[in-house]
Amino acid sequence: MPTIQPHQYNFIKQQVSVLLNTYSSVNDKQTIRTVQDSAIEQVNGLFEEVPEKVTHFMALITDNQVTKAKAESYLESLKNEVIPFREPSTQQLTKLFRKVKKLHFPKWAELDLRNHSYVGWNDAGTQRKYIILYEEDKLTGVYGTLSSDSSKGICSICHKTSEVSMFLSLIKSSGDGTYTKRGNYICHDSESCNQNIQTLDPLFSFIQTVKAEK
Repeated sequence: MPTIQPHQYNFIKQQVSVLLNTYSSVNDKQTIRTVQDSAIEQVNGLFEEVPEKVTHFMALITDNQVTKAKAESYLESLKNEVIPFREPSTQQLTKLFRKVKKLHFPKWAELDLRNHSYVGWNDAGTQRKYIILYEEDKLTGVYGTLSSDSSKGICSICHKTSEVSMFLSLIKSSGDGTYTKRGNYICHDSESCNQNIQTLDPLFSFIQTVKAEK
């Protein structure tokens, strides 16, 4: 049974990149050992109980002689241990976005759900972006307008530099029926955003900011 979350896998990939760079640029054995120990400690820190497959993977990747090709092969094998995003039914999505007429759905067949901590899709016809995720195992989501313009900046979800656009949702601000807009800059392309996520805290924080209160 898969035991690794997509964001944890992304973090492991980043540690592999650090290790490969160290192997190719550092000759001092003690320095290399220090980097290896740090990588193992940080990866183990992702889990309450470290999966056996992760322990085995780290043993392979902390071999000083590992090549980039071998590392990529090990990563591809480890990806089989990643828990895919759980695809909701059409009925669940319709209920989640019940105020939306003519809701466009994600192209599920084109997605590798092992890459996704959330699923986001753009509706160019309405300039809307939809985002769905699971919070405490419960499906939740938000939609808003997404600017067609993009520029280099820091994404509020993945906290990486990418092509970002302004996302704005409409929130009822008080009991008198007035509304206000809330939002921030996020990756225009949710696929690349998901590849960058190494912790879920910014994602949950963003959703809390732009989500309508019950």
